[in-house]
Amino acid sequence: MDKSKLKVKLKSFFPNLDEESLHAFMKHSSYVKSTKGTKLISEGKRHGYFYLILNGGVKSYYSKESREVCMWFAFENEAIGTMTTYEGLPSKETVELLEGSELIRFEIEKIKELSRTSLSVIHLLNDIVIEHTLCIEERLYQLQFMSSEERYNALFETTPEILQRVSLTDIASFLGISRETLSRIRA
Repeated sequence: MDKSKLKVKLKSFFPNLDEESLHAFMKHSSYVKSTKGTKLISEGKRHGYFYLILNGGVKSYYSKESREVCMWFAFENEAIGTMTTYEGLPSKETVELLEGSELIRFEIEKIKELSRTSLSVIHLLNDIVIEHTLCIEERLYQLQFMSSEERYNALFETTPEILQRVSLTDIASFLGISRETLSRIRA
């Protein structure tokens, strides 16, 4: 992707970034195209990037006793990363491509440096953290206070195309139910 197209994409994702900050963001970003199954972030490893999804999708999961426990999914126009990698720590989760995807990759440390001098970058990072926190809060609420069927319905209200893009095994894991229970709910 050439720089002019990258700039247009970044401007559409981050409309409140001033021109100087947008230019700095571009210096510390790159276009990435990768195939299904690629691990963008691996459990137990440090990772120096966060991403924006242009096309495609990802899942985040924890591994426990050779089993994947899905935590979240993300698709077009969403920012992805983990808070542990943002803090320079080894990730507790794996983020893997669900399908062939096109992304913009950002260097975390360079963006953190920008935040020390740019108010618009601070606001942008704040918005991303708030969005992430709201997502986690909603996830905890659903797991604690909603039935399996209510969680299923909530998932398909917010992401109706998910059945075409995510395996039933991953959906069941995300909902905290067995595949058999998912099949009963779907029937």
